[in-house]
Amino acid sequence: MRSGIVCSGVSCLDLFLYGTSPLPTRESLSMVRNTQYRPGGATSNTGRALARLGMPVSYLTVLGNDANGDIMESMWRADGIDTSFVVRVDSVGTALSTIPVYEDGKRGVYFCPGTNDIMNADNLFGPERQYLEMLEECQAFHIGYPPLLRQLQGENLAELLRLVRATGVFVSLDTTPVTTDSELMAMLGPALPLAHMFTPNVMEAAQAAGRFDALNARANGADLESYITAEELEEIGDILLATGLPIVVITLGSNGVYIRTADEATMRTVPCAPAMVSGWANQRLFIPSFLVKGPVNTTGAGDSFTAGILTGICKGIESMAEIARLAHCAAALHVDLSRGIHGFEEVRAALPTMVVNLPQNLALHALI
Repeated sequence: MRSGIVCSGVSCLDLFLYGTSPLPTRESLSMVRNTQYRPGGATSNTGRALARLGMPVSYLTVLGNDANGDIMESMWRADGIDTSFVVRVDSVGTALSTIPVYEDGKRGVYFCPGTNDIMNADNLFGPERQYLEMLEECQAFHIGYPPLLRQLQGENLAELLRLVRATGVFVSLDTTPVTTDSELMAMLGPALPLAHMFTPNVMEAAQAAGRFDALNARANGADLESYITAEELEEIGDILLATGLPIVVITLGSNGVYIRTADEATMRTVPCAPAMVSGWANQRLFIPSFLVKGPVNTTGAGDSFTAGILTGICKGIESMAEIARLAHCAAALHVDLSRGIHGFEEVRAALPTMVVNLPQNLALHALI
C-alpha cells in the first residue's frame, strides 16, 4: 500500500530580521529588534502544511554540508518530516534568504540561491539514483518553483518528471511567475505533459498558456485576478489541459479557484484517482474561497491550499469540488489567527461551518 507525499524543489533557510529600518547609506548600521530562522522555499512551505494535515511527508532536495543545512534539517525533523532522502553536498552552500522586516511591515530580501543552482536529476536522486526507489512506495511527488532552479527547466525538468512518473506516483507541479509568456513556456512547456496536476496562480497560468502579455496590456496595472473574465479563465484552463495535463488548478487569491480536468478515460490513468472517476473527470469548476473573520496572516495561504488539494487527492475523495472546498477550508483556518492550526479531521469538521466569500471580481459570479 502506497503512503506519503514527497516534496521537492526550492529549499532555502530564511533569516528574518524584525523591527529594523532600511539602511540610509550603503555602510550604515541598522539595529534589529529580534531575529528568527524559518525553513523556506517550496519544499518547506508545502511540506509543513501537509504535515499539519497529518500526511506522512518526506523531502527530496539538496542542501549544503554546512551549518545552515544543519539548521534546516533540524527544523524539518521538528516539523515531523522524514529527511532520509535529503542530499548534502560539499561543493555549494545551503540557500539563504536574509529578510529585513521593517517597522511599517514592508520587507526586503537578500537571496543566495546556493544548492538550488546545482539541483538536477543526477544529484537529487543520489549518486546511483537510488532515491527513485523510495518513490515507488509513495502516493505523490510535488515539486515547486522550477523557474528558481537553473538546472531543472525545459527538457531537464521534463526528464526529471519522466523518471518520477515512471515510479507510479501522482506528479504535482507548482511554479513562480517570470517576466514574459515565452520565458515561462520555455521553462515549463516540455514538462507539463508529464505532470498529473499543475497548480499555478492566475498570473502564472496565463503566462504558461501564452495569454498573460495580451491580458496584462489591457489591465492598466490591476491584478489579473481582479479583472479576468470567466471566458478568459476557461480559455486558459483549456489551453493548459490541451498540453496533456489531466488536472489544472488555477488559484485566484481571495476570489477562489478554477479547476479544469480531462475526460474519464484520461482520469482513469491518474494515480490516486477513485474507482468512480465521474467526480474528477470533465470538470469546469469555480469554487469560491471562505470568509475569514479573525485577525489574518496570509503568509503560507497558497501552500496550505495546495497541501489541502494534495491531501484530498491522496485520500481518494471522489469529488473534485469537495477536494477544492476542503483545501479552501484548510487555507482559511491557516490564515485566521483566531482559529489556530487544524489537522485533516478538524478541517473536515469545520467545513460545514464555513461561509462562502463571494469574489470581488464580479465577472466570476457567473461561474458560481
